[in-house]
Amino acid sequence: MESIFPESNKPKPSERTPQGMIKYHRLQNWWLEKLTASERQRIRNQYSPMSDSNIDKGNYTHSSSSTVKFLKEVGGWFIAKEGDRPLALKILQEAESNVHLSTSEVDQHFLYGRMMELYYKDRKKEGYYELAKEYALKQIDIAAATVQQMKRDHLSFIAISSKKYKSMRHLTIENTPFHIPSHTGYSQLAIIYKKEKRWDDVIVLCKQAISEGWCGNWEERIDDALRQKLI
Repeated sequence: MESIFPESNKPKPSERTPQGMIKYHRLQNWWLEKLTASERQRIRNQYSPMSDSNIDKGNYTHSSSSTVKFLKEVGGWFIAKEGDRPLALKILQEAESNVHLSTSEVDQHFLYGRMMELYYKDRKKEGYYELAKEYALKQIDIAAATVQQMKRDHLSFIAISSKKYKSMRHLTIENTPFHIPSHTGYSQLAIIYKKEKRWDDVIVLCKQAISEGWCGNWEERIDDALRQKLI
């Protein structure tokens, strides 16, 4: 059957030297060789960050985002609609291929969360349900280190902002304390284990989340699992 997209991966003359954030993050080969022309255009049309929507145009000499974070954010725009998820997966897999020893735990944490979300949404596809669990566990494996990195980032934000901006000079550790957020990997895996009636695993998982300080209704989940064990 002929493709509904008649174009090939071969870029148009105007596309052969991508600029913008694609060039900044050295993603030119991936952009031109791994994505089709229609996928590149879909990204241009859909991806709309607050700063600039010209993903492959313009000149950038600085970005606060790592390559992993940048691709995670781009991929996040294509998870909601089922038809966009194959493109989201391409983007997120490229993000994962850029994870290395110096990649922060926080960037990995949010990337694995996105990948878990995508696989779980399409969990009826062959292998995707197990992959959702795999990425939940990947996120959990670095959970303790992620908390420490989040704390360091919070302290750094206060220190820099209070010196750089007049409106933020009032910020201190005392009046802007760090609060550990929720953890999608723990929450999603607890739901999965509950559906699989793995009550002991629910209890162990929730106790671990409590020990690390993640926000969530872990005690309620434990109590529910204990009740279910008695039925």
